[in-house]
Amino acid sequence: MERQPITLALGRLAFEQVRENFEQGKWISWDFPDYTIRLELDPTIEDDRVIQRHDGRRLETQRIMEYTFPHSYLPDDITKLVNLSYSEAVRCFEAGCHLASIAVCGRTIETVLGSVYEKTVGKHPSKENQKPGINAIINRCKREGYDFTAGLKEKMEVIALHRNMAVHGNLVLPTEDEARSV
Repeated sequence: MERQPITLALGRLAFEQVRENFEQGKWISWDFPDYTIRLELDPTIEDDRVIQRHDGRRLETQRIMEYTFPHSYLPDDITKLVNLSYSEAVRCFEAGCHLASIAVCGRTIETVLGSVYEKTVGKHPSKENQKPGINAIINRCKREGYDFTAGLKEKMEVIALHRNMAVHGNLVLPTEDEARSV
């Protein structure tokens, strides 16, 4: 399929408005008869990448669901993967893809737990003869002295439950509220 170019030509004043709004962390939009073009500066997008969004809810969602995994907690490659996965889950949520959002949230928590397991036990759970599930990983880490914050185990169990229902062919589709809670 051939890509159709979209050109947005700006006059000097409009360009200055974009620059000023971006300096203040604001978005800018222009209304046309049957659509609106909106430009926003998103500091979570790396380098020279551009993301096309269809529903314009990103800023609202970021305020509600903003989270960045701390860099000092796990190795940098795992931290980057966790932040990338969570960002993808939020983008799926924004697009109304609640099954995908929940599945990627499950992947995110499994990535964190796998790294904690490896840090605590000495090898990644995928290297075990019988690959442990989330509860087994949590229990083994606790036995080995890892201290989970209060209520974290219960939260991860809820995520795992929703993830399993979303990924393994459950006939009930998750609601927006269920996806948001995951």
